[in-house]
Amino acid sequence: MSYIDNKITIEEYLKNIQIKTMREQYASIIHQFDFFCADEFNKTANHVLEDLATDWERTHKSNKIITVLNKFVQWCLRDHPELTYYHGKYNHIKRKIGKKNPSTIKLYVNKIRQLLDDVWNVEVNVNKISRKVKIPKPEEEEPEAFTKKQMRIFLDSISNTKKLQFMVLKDTGMRIQELCKIRKRDVEISGKRIRISIQSKYTKTKRARICYITRETEPSFLRLYKNKKENELLFGTNEDSEIGKGAFQTSFAYYRDKMTKTHPEFGEKYQSNDRHKKTIHSIRSYTSTQCSIAIDETWGHEYIGHKKYLGQYIRNQDQFLEKFIRSENQLMIYDTIEVVDSDERVKKLEEEGEKTRQDMVALTKVMEQLSNIRADNMKKELEIKELQGILANS
Repeated sequence: MSYIDNKITIEEYLKNIQIKTMREQYASIIHQFDFFCADEFNKTANHVLEDLATDWERTHKSNKIITVLNKFVQWCLRDHPELTYYHGKYNHIKRKIGKKNPSTIKLYVNKIRQLLDDVWNVEVNVNKISRKVKIPKPEEEEPEAFTKKQMRIFLDSISNTKKLQFMVLKDTGMRIQELCKIRKRDVEISGKRIRISIQSKYTKTKRARICYITRETEPSFLRLYKNKKENELLFGTNEDSEIGKGAFQTSFAYYRDKMTKTHPEFGEKYQSNDRHKKTIHSIRSYTSTQCSIAIDETWGHEYIGHKKYLGQYIRNQDQFLEKFIRSENQLMIYDTIEVVDSDERVKKLEEEGEKTRQDMVALTKVMEQLSNIRADNMKKELEIKELQGILANS
């Protein structure tokens, strides 16, 4: 059946990817590979991949594929300031091609291998790629958590219309996409604290969880809540959460760059990958850190829904509100409340009781001294009167 094509084009392959984020990720990687092919071979990515597939069909050897991928790795590890492109809704934002983090390069290589397999039916062994394509080991550098002082500086610099969004992120430790998907119907306001139920379909781990709003955020949150319809998004600007996520990231980057002028620490970057130490994920790290300080590290991970701790989360749901209230003082920036557990309360009462006992002992001693002084004074007064009587009769 010669009228049926044996393979699809890259464009058709991308269209068949149902998940938008994955489709955009593939498109971005192909875009980077296209720059590499033009710079290294003066050919398009499609041309190079077609030639690699033809060579593999003829020889069934992956030597040239390995060679090209190794060249691509080395190319990605360097800055290319002479290469620029435009992106954004109106393609008006100019960017240069910069060096990539080893973790990003590893993703690029895997996706190019998958592309050869899915579009050209080139079956290259994954283990062989891992052994022969030399990618440096990535340095483990997570976004740096905000301190309480930095969190206050950041929130004070934000407009009132944006502040509530970041206050909720601070209280809940939600991922941006999770916040963008929350609707009014997911919120319960009748309990001791406002509770947000994050549905499984909203989360990265596909496991539902709950989180709470602190007392300092509650008044602003309730004003927003009362002005929304039951099925309306609370913070998302679009039914497509990817668009909302992009808006959040752009907003955060704007305020971070603005603050760098007066607080340079907000603009610091890691030398290894040239990425900012403070990203929007630093707010989520703040939540986890403050909960860890309030109770322990397990709770810090548990509250924000880290996958490793989901089993503990399921077992301890009944204690969630109690633990949150104990953590609230650490999470809050503007207001503070005194929160003590039972052991601390008993210890404090015992200390107060001991101080009262010591004060009573001291008071008793003072009263005894006053009584003795009073008795001495009365004795002396009698002696004086007796002397006065003797003098009067003589």
